[in-house]
Amino acid sequence: MTALDRRGPTDAPVVVIVHGAGISRKMWLPQTGSLSEDFQTVAPDLPGHGDRAHEPFRFEVAVETIEAIIRDVGENCTVLVGQSLGGYVATEVAARQPDRIAGLVLSGSSAEYRGLLGVRTAVSSLLFRRGARSHTVTDWFEGVMTERLRSLSLPDETVDEILAAGVSLDAWGQAGVALVGRDFPARLAAYEGPVLFANGEEDRINRPAAIERNGEVEDGRVVVIRDAGHTVNLERPDAYSRVVREFVLNHCGEGSPSGGVGL
Repeated sequence: MTALDRRGPTDAPVVVIVHGAGISRKMWLPQTGSLSEDFQTVAPDLPGHGDRAHEPFRFEVAVETIEAIIRDVGENCTVLVGQSLGGYVATEVAARQPDRIAGLVLSGSSAEYRGLLGVRTAVSSLLFRRGARSHTVTDWFEGVMTERLRSLSLPDETVDEILAAGVSLDAWGQAGVALVGRDFPARLAAYEGPVLFANGEEDRINRPAAIERNGEVEDGRVVVIRDAGHTVNLERPDAYSRVVREFVLNHCGEGSPSGGVGL
């Protein structure tokens, strides 16, 4: 598989990090740069994104992408980290292969896309897909994403690399449609390993939903990262990387639990 970034020592614990909708594996550059000092980091592109933008997004294929990585890393202690769409994909993988996953870190992926939120998401996703047929709309979307990324405290070269890998309104729409109606709380409950819900305090949908999901899992913990919203790993990259590092050390045999809810 070529559409992935693999860094760090091959004999270390593995952190498989799964990106959100409409962007690519390059959204994890702030994390792969720091976490690969201690762990092997693997950041793949999901179908429809990045180097796989020519493919349609299919949820099952996305899950198979991560399962293939898990097979490839063998017996290394493996933690899945997912942002938004990536968190839902990681949840499904953990439900299918609980014995291979030492822990889950879920960010922006606690909401349930059924009921009213499901209807709203289905409608907006279809509108995104229709808008993606227009060069005017796609240029506007890319401009908005560029301005947003440039406004963050990220190095220019990091933002350049994220943008060069592509942002896609159509992929965002495809992914949204794929999430609607799925019973993710049930899939999460099927995984009995440790789960860390790490959300920005301004993520007004997923932060409160994480509290509800935390009450439904066997071994859960909620962390709220201050001064951040939905794209918490890009908005507070150092704080997010620190949370992930501590979680991996705690659950791959090299550390002890640490407390604290706000960062």
